[in-house]
Amino acid sequence: MNKSRSIFIKKTKEWSEHEVSFVREVLGHTFKNMLNGNELNHEISVLLTNDEEIRELNKKYRNIDKPTNVLSFSIMSDTTVNELRMIGDIAVSKEKILSEAKDQNKTFNDHLAHIVIHGFLHLLDFTHDNNEDSIIMENKEVELLKMIDISNPYVDRI
Repeated sequence: MNKSRSIFIKKTKEWSEHEVSFVREVLGHTFKNMLNGNELNHEISVLLTNDEEIRELNKKYRNIDKPTNVLSFSIMSDTTVNELRMIGDIAVSKEKILSEAKDQNKTFNDHLAHIVIHGFLHLLDFTHDNNEDSIIMENKEVELLKMIDISNPYVDRI
């Protein structure tokens, strides 16, 4: 069997096919740069959704009753299906990305790429639970974004 990276994307009506393609490109880039040449035998599922659905997921799985920009559900293990190793699932809210991009004076695509990469890194056990972990994760995000010509999302923070 010919191994190939699998990115499964399901979307709600808010998301355009162009946006789905963009997310697929960002994830393809991130796979290539984070899985050290082993990206072709990994699988990820993505739900591109809205505030209502991500709020339900956030409440159900994190007991937080509000929408968020991204949720990551890591299932990285030695379990393989059809020779593909499952990494996990990511859910992204378009409404939240749009509002945050506007509030942060960023383009939708730049912020979307950042949040998708952020979610993917969580699947690989990157965290921001403390200052040291935050710095490590943010540096990796900046590095990956730079490779696709997106500027550092943290430079304008106060």
